[in-house]
Amino acid sequence: MNKITIILKSWRHCADQQLYQAELDNVPAAFADGSVWSGERRGHRVLMVRTESPGQHAEIRAAHIATLMVVRQSGRSLSLSIRSPRGIIEAFDPDHDLQLCMWGCPASQRINTLSPPALNSLAEAAIRAETHCSALLPTQDVYFHACVFDLITSGDLNSSTAAVNALQDARNMISNGQGIHLLPVAAAGRARLQLLLLLLSILGILGGA
Repeated sequence: MNKITIILKSWRHCADQQLYQAELDNVPAAFADGSVWSGERRGHRVLMVRTESPGQHAEIRAAHIATLMVVRQSGRSLSLSIRSPRGIIEAFDPDHDLQLCMWGCPASQRINTLSPPALNSLAEAAIRAETHCSALLPTQDVYFHACVFDLITSGDLNSSTAAVNALQDARNMISNGQGIHLLPVAAAGRARLQLLLLLLSILGILGGA
């Protein structure tokens, strides 16, 4: 991803609609109108933006829906991590406009077929990517596979920092440590390359959607 737009809709009398936009080399610690917070409820600010690394990181809190969003630039790509209650995430179906994308890569962007030469080249790239990512992410969870995916598609070793940062965001967001290392769904006994191709074809991992 090279651009992220977040629309925070108005809510009763506590918060006005706010727009947050980030682009490569410009991850602002403020909303589009220049403000860093909006609305109050019971003496607390409803919407807030803060940063730990100006221009590279932004943390957006929406207290009224108990949601935290973290936007980062890793290499030449942006990433978005979200912690939100299940009721908020599952409140809308895949066809509802301007809602959280959680159903994977759009059909038009999926890789469905590969010719034999391309498959051989992909296999070699996968081996190199797996070796690099294993050193950074020993657990072969969705973050490991995202790292492999990013390396294969970009060819840039620096792209692996996106998955590393996403895992760190998960650790920061999930206080009890349960469910951090999410394992991809795959049939038992499938080869790692088959699993990788499955991910390439059906998942929009981190920067895929």
